[in-house]
Amino acid sequence: MDLKHTPSSSNTNLDEFGYQQELKRTLSVKDLVIYGLIFMVPIAPMGIYGAVISVSQGMIALTYAIGMLAMFFTALSYGQMSQAFPVAGSVYAYAKLGINKSIGFLSGWMIILDYIFVPALLYIIAANSLKSLLPTIPTWLWLVGFIAINTLINVGGIAFTAIANRIFLIGELIVLVFSLSSGAMA
Repeated sequence: MDLKHTPSSSNTNLDEFGYQQELKRTLSVKDLVIYGLIFMVPIAPMGIYGAVISVSQGMIALTYAIGMLAMFFTALSYGQMSQAFPVAGSVYAYAKLGINKSIGFLSGWMIILDYIFVPALLYIIAANSLKSLLPTIPTWLWLVGFIAINTLINVGGIAFTAIANRIFLIGELIVLVFSLSSGAMA
């Protein structure tokens, strides 16, 4: 299979992948970049900082630099694969079309588990952090609140989700700037 598709030819050759464009494309490139940033959670390192500094024996900057390098190459490969295979499905579709159906199936299940476990882990970290700030509110109530908010945003549709992502990213960046400036002053 030819991996060199130009963006103009990819829209007309979707049939070769067994794909027919049926959904309205609502999100802009900016929305997709914001989604990626939200999914990566810019403030996530704060929740695990202590554990990472311990395991890395004080070489936290190197640890994050190596992680950033891996993410950079992952982003480049996603860009190449999205040009070669302009279909929905991301990891599943790229592995299925680039390698074989079995690897695609396995990759699809692994990314679904990632989409379930990463938010669950973040909800638990956030609920425990908020429990330490507001001890009268039980952890399970924070978890239910996070799930309810997430559900309502998703039920609101993709355009509403894009707006919510922008708001959350601004909030995360404010927390990040506040944390970094607080650390610099200490």
